[in-house]
Amino acid sequence: MLKEIVINTQKREQAIDITDAVQRAIRESGVVEGFVFIYVPHATAAVSIHRYAENPDTILLEETLKSLRSGKEGESLSKAAFVAPTEVGIVRNGKMILGDDQRVYFYEFEGPKKRLIYVYIGS
Repeated sequence: MLKEIVINTQKREQAIDITDAVQRAIRESGVVEGFVFIYVPHATAAVSIHRYAENPDTILLEETLKSLRSGKEGESLSKAAFVAPTEVGIVRNGKMILGDDQRVYFYEFEGPKKRLIYVYIGS
């Protein structure tokens, strides 16, 4: 089952916790055991699993990402490529398995924009 999550980012660079939306998509799919594939179809955005952050902007990986050489394509493309457009997880008991302090974050590197996140849930 394929679900689509739509978000509107508010800043040029921003991290948004999408864990609850991903878990809701899994619940709505009815899949109890299987896998979840999260895909961001944007060249200047990404998705990643990180430790919970009270303020998501603190996990923008600023210091790490600043060290990247932008090249011809530009800084936002380089950052998105480094973080990656996909995450894959396991579904058990109707939800994605995450560690106690883990969350799923969407990264915006060229906002503000309307963004799509595709969540594919299979068994």
